[in-house]
Parts: sequence; structure tokens; C-alpha cells
Amino acid sequence: MKKNERDLSIGTLFFMGAALFSMHFGSASMTWPMNWGKESGSSVFVAFAGAFLTALLLPLLAYVALVRGNGTYNSLAKNIMPKFGPVFTTMTILLLGPLYAVPRMSASSWDGIVQATGLNTNSKIPIILFSIVFYLITYWFLSGRSDTMDKISKILFPVLVIIVICIIGKGLLTPISTTWAPKSYDNSAFSYGFTGGYATGEILCALVFGIVILNNLKVKGVTPDKMNKNIIKVGILGIGMLTLSHLGHMIIGASTGGISGPTGDLTYVKLYTKVAFLLLGNVGGVLYCIALTIASLTTAVGITAAAAEFFEDVSNKKLSYKKSVIIICVSSTIMGALGLENILAYVGPLLDSMSPPLIILTLYYVLIPNVKNVRFLFAAKCTMIVSFIYGILDAVHTYSYLCGWNLGIFDSFYLKMPLADIKLAWVIGCGIIAVLSYLLCRGKEETFTGSSDAI
Repeated sequence: MKKNERDLSIGTLFFMGAALFSMHFGSASMTWPMNWGKESGSSVFVAFAGAFLTALLLPLLAYVALVRGNGTYNSLAKNIMPKFGPVFTTMTILLLGPLYAVPRMSASSWDGIVQATGLNTNSKIPIILFSIVFYLITYWFLSGRSDTMDKISKILFPVLVIIVICIIGKGLLTPISTTWAPKSYDNSAFSYGFTGGYATGEILCALVFGIVILNNLKVKGVTPDKMNKNIIKVGILGIGMLTLSHLGHMIIGASTGGISGPTGDLTYVKLYTKVAFLLLGNVGGVLYCIALTIASLTTAVGITAAAAEFFEDVSNKKLSYKKSVIIICVSSTIMGALGLENILAYVGPLLDSMSPPLIILTLYYVLIPNVKNVRFLFAAKCTMIVSFIYGILDAVHTYSYLCGWNLGIFDSFYLKMPLADIKLAWVIGCGIIAVLSYLLCRGKEETFTGSSDAI
């Protein structure tokens, strides 16, 4: 791009979209869709519709919300909830960064290597050493703050996309089985895809990736009046690529559900590893390990960069970007050593519990931008608080099941709520609260000029 250009060139737009796809396309977005497809079988397209809303459309809307709300993730939440907003955003970033999402990346990569090589060891030393190397590489990608997306798009994306195209292309042209079994779960395929989609945490990733895109657009010379349009362009391109990947992986997964021998009860990383071997032989196993490691690395880089930007912002630069990156990498090394299954089982429900208020936050700014209306703000505040409470209830119920707790009255109360069995009780409850709080509040409309951190 020339210095006097105010907009992104087509080539630069493509590379930034590719980088955004790579940042979203971590171990969860690579392995989970195939698992969704296997468990959904003949209902795979209905499940995809549910997953599309929460894993793809809502993340895209999150970028729109950042633009229409004229602020960062932190400022958007703070505008609705001045006191609790910063607390909520800090909680979610801690989960997204050093406590769950980032360490999940190295743990997934290690799990793939173990499955592909047949490595069997009870020692923690190999995974610790792998995590150290993984996060040293992550730190290298983040050492140049302004060129993070360039490094991802020009170094990691080409290798990643070639391998993924090979696996998806082979799986679609010569499917493992032409018989798709019925879905293996009792709930509706749509609700299964919906809840599975927001469990990936993509909506939160989108809200925090916005600042990374913003900084890179500034470096590219995009002028303020073109900033919003280009953020949405990059988001559409990146999420569009992710949509094609999800659909392809789900269809391949659906072709494995009717096979009792080769895939059996395998799930997630183990399932993908076996499918790669079935489709491409030993070469497929090697390619899969490379692709999974690169996919995990790109997301680890993206999330760490976004989390570091966030901590620098909320601390008023008392905690610098570089120090934040180091802290996140070190803590992720420690958490990653716990192993993938433990991270998913015992930390995952906490991130899931944050999804309802994140959805409410996104929809509010998409539907009601640039107007600081007392009634709308009050309704949004009440709805976000209630959705947060619903999320906590979901988490308590999940942990009671995981840990074998007998909570008696709580479980009875929880399961009596409509749609609680599929973790969607918050949809009805929040809908009622939104309407009631809007009707009960009286206020005047005021002009909203946005925050000083405007995007």
C-alpha cells in the first residue's frame, strides 16, 4: 500500500483476513467441528446451522459491535456496567488468556503428537519441555508488536491452509463412509450445535482481536474515516474462511459416525488424528500434527497479543505489553502441563458460563448503536447481569455432575427451568428481563459520542 492511500489494497486485505482466520482457527476450531459432525451424523446440517450462529455469525457480529459501539471490548462493557464491566472483562480475559484458551493450544498440539506417534509416558517432563518451546515460539511472533498479523499471514497461514485443504478435499472426494448414522445425542441437533459453538469462545476472541486488527490497520496507514469499514472487511473475509472450514470438517465427521471399528468412541484430537491416517495414511498423521501445531500457535499468538493489549489498557500502561506477553506465556506453560482433558473438563465450563452475557453485549451494540438511551442501557445492564447469573448456574450444575456432588434442591430447581437441560434457559429468562426492564425504566435519550478508545 502506498503512503497516500487511505484504504487497504486487495492484497493487504486478503493477508489480514487470512491472519484473522488463522487466529480464530485454533485447536478447537480445527478439531471440534469434526467431532460435532460425527455425533450429529445425518443431522449434521441442522447442527451446523446452530454452530453457525454462535461460532461464526456472532463472532462476525462482534466485530460489527466494536465498530458500531465505537470502542474496545473493555469500553463497551464499561459503558453498560460502569462498575461491574471492568471486572467482567478482566475475568473473561483471564480465562481466554493464561487460564484456559491459550494453554489449551499447547495441550492440544501435544495430544495430537501423542496420538500420532503412539507415545506412552506418565512423565510430565515431555509435555513441559514441549510447552516451553511452544511458548518461546509464541513470544517470538509477538516480539514485534506491529507486525504480528504479517508474520501469521506470511509464515503460518500458507502451510496451515494447504494442509487443511488436503484433508478436507480428500475427505469430501473419497469419504470414509457414505452412510451417515443418526445423531448420537438426545437433544435437538440445532441446540447441540448452538451450545457447542459458543463453547469454542470465538465470540470473546473476536471482541478482543479487534484491538489487534486496529493496531495493524494503523501501521498500514489506514485513515480514521476508513478504519471501521476495513475492520468489517477483514472480519467478513476471515470468518468466511472459517465457515468453509467448519462445514467441511463437520461433513467429514458425519461420514465417520456409522463406522464402529476405525473411529469407535474417539473424539476431538483423537478422532481427527485417526481420520487423517484413514484419509492420507502415515503422511496424513504427520500433516495433521503439523497443521494442529500451526493452528494452535496462530491462535495462541492472537489471543496472547489481544490479552496483552487489554492488560496494558486497563492498567494505564503500568503493566506493559511486553511484560503482559511474558506473564501470559509463562502461566500458559504451567497450565498447559495439566493436559488437554483436564483443561477442557475443569476450566472449560467457566468460559462457557461467560458466553450468555457476551452474546447480550454483542447484540446490544449491533442492534442499538451510537445512542445512549437510559431505557435501553438499563435493559442491557439488567439482561447482562441476569445472563451472567444464568451462566453461573450452568457452571455449578456442570461441576456438580463432573465432581459427583449431590446438590439436591439446587439440581431440582435448575432442571425445572425451561431449556435448562440444553443450557439455554438464559435465552427465555433474558428475553423476559429485557422486555420488563425496558418497560419499567423511564429515561430520556441522550447522544452517545463513544469512548476515547474508539475504533
